[in-house]
Amino acid sequence: MPSRFTPYKKVFPFWDALKIYKHIKKKKSGFVHFSFLKHPVYLRGISSDEIMFGQLFVSKDYAVDYPFVPKTILDLGANVGYASIFFSNKFPDAKIVALEPEKANYLIAKKNLDPYTNVQLLQGAVWYKETAINVVDKGFGEAAFMIEEGKPSDSNAVTAYTIPQLIKMLDVEYIDLIKMDIEGTEKELFENNYDEWLPKTKLIIVETHDRYKKGCSTALFQAFSKYNFSLELSGENLVLYNNNLINHAQ
Repeated sequence: MPSRFTPYKKVFPFWDALKIYKHIKKKKSGFVHFSFLKHPVYLRGISSDEIMFGQLFVSKDYAVDYPFVPKTILDLGANVGYASIFFSNKFPDAKIVALEPEKANYLIAKKNLDPYTNVQLLQGAVWYKETAINVVDKGFGEAAFMIEEGKPSDSNAVTAYTIPQLIKMLDVEYIDLIKMDIEGTEKELFENNYDEWLPKTKLIIVETHDRYKKGCSTALFQAFSKYNFSLELSGENLVLYNNNLINHAQ
């Protein structure tokens, strides 16, 4: 069997590994059913879906140390929904709000997440204030659309949600887990109004994108330095634990 099959064979049951290998080799789009997931997964015949699926279920970048069972989760930058699928299978009793601004990705995420009744999928972008947002394609691929502040009248405008808005949507005072893969928008989030939500967050998994927007990591570390967080690494992600909240988590 070709070497491309090897990574899947190492982590999946044989028939699951064979399914994903054949699907990717044929570069087709459609649902694939895996024994380790509750519902079939829609995979497009493009490399970005293969890479993201691999990060979630082969490299297991989000299989970090969870010192508590999250009951509320924000999936910011949901893309086609693989992270929400991962979280929903791992934490089936959690309430999850997933946010994806780009239309084509959102429609695939809808296919993937409709069977998961504990996930609320919104087409929109996270931002530091309530406004309209434009989705911008700067040529980084389907997994790397960026956003810019716009006007409601713009043809490709979507709603911007603040993190406090999303927490209120979950009807909680504190948020257990925020996953953040937002292609550079983390710079604005960690430069503005973060004091409204950061100290109320138990655990954050975030990928920084200085390669797209300079200053992302600087903004993040300056914001976190004001609070009592511990840091670990998992794949491309920073994993930050709020020591003040987790020490008292039930």
